[in-house]
Amino acid sequence: MVEKERLTAEEFYEEASRTGKLLGLKCERGHYTAPPLRSCRICRSRTLKVVELSGRGVVSSFTEVFVKSKEFPLETPYKLALVKLDEGPSILGILDDSLNKTLTEPIIGVRVRVEFRTLREYSKNGETKRPRIFFTPDRTS
Repeated sequence: MVEKERLTAEEFYEEASRTGKLLGLKCERGHYTAPPLRSCRICRSRTLKVVELSGRGVVSSFTEVFVKSKEFPLETPYKLALVKLDEGPSILGILDDSLNKTLTEPIIGVRVRVEFRTLREYSKNGETKRPRIFFTPDRTS
C-alpha cells in the first residue's frame, strides 16, 4: 500500500477486495476515521494519513433487516450491526450467520472482527462486484 493522505470510498473497497485490509484515516491529533471522509470525524482536521486498522471491535447496536433489495443481494432476514472499532470509529456491516447461530448471550458487547466478502449487485448499469463488510466472531480475545 502506498502511503497517502487521501482515501476515496472506491479505494477503500478496492484495497479490501485485493488484500482484505481495513483502511482508515488518522489525523495529526491521533483520531481515526473509517470509512474515509474528507476530514477527521472528531476534530475536522484535513491533515490525514491512510493507515491500516485492526479490524476488531465491539458490537454497539444492531437491527434486523426483513426487506430484500436487488441492490443489496442478501437473503432476509439478516442483521446489520454498528461496531465500534478498537481504534475508535464505528462502522456498519452485516453480522455473519455463524455469529447469529452461536451466540447464547446478547449481541451488543460481543467482540467481532471485520471480514470483506464480495457481493454481486445489479443495477440499470449492469452487474457490479463490490466487497461488503461482514462481522465474524473475534476468537483472539
